[in-house]
Amino acid sequence: MYYVSRLLVFLWVMVLVLSCKSNETKAIDCIDQVIKLDDSLGKKRNFDCVELSLSKTIINYTDVINSIDFSTCPDEFTTAFKSHIEAWKNMIEVTDNHDTLRGEMHDLFDSIEHTKDSLQFKIYLNAIWSTWADVEKAMEFNR
Repeated sequence: MYYVSRLLVFLWVMVLVLSCKSNETKAIDCIDQVIKLDDSLGKKRNFDCVELSLSKTIINYTDVINSIDFSTCPDEFTTAFKSHIEAWKNMIEVTDNHDTLRGEMHDLFDSIEHTKDSLQFKIYLNAIWSTWADVEKAMEFNR
């Protein structure tokens, strides 16, 4: 009887360990899927503004990213990524002032850096980069 109860305890612990591992795997898979989608959307975003305004390009990008299911992602990652999305949305306040610019996004950003909106632009751009650094930290923390 002693061995049977020990075996049952061992099996119960194994079930708990495996279910935790399953949740860890789901979390890592969720992070990987979000990052993969963001990578492809980011490449598209960078060139959509050849034909669309910067603001419309950013709206399209953030709308799709906002529709991602983060339910199996770790909370730290989800929070960091949603802050990153908000940082992008804040940039629209500046890009609205440059609705006729067309070209690759980084080239357009370089142009805006030399306008009267330079200071505000740099603040929002720094927020985009700092929130992305938070996303990367959350990714590493959950690996």
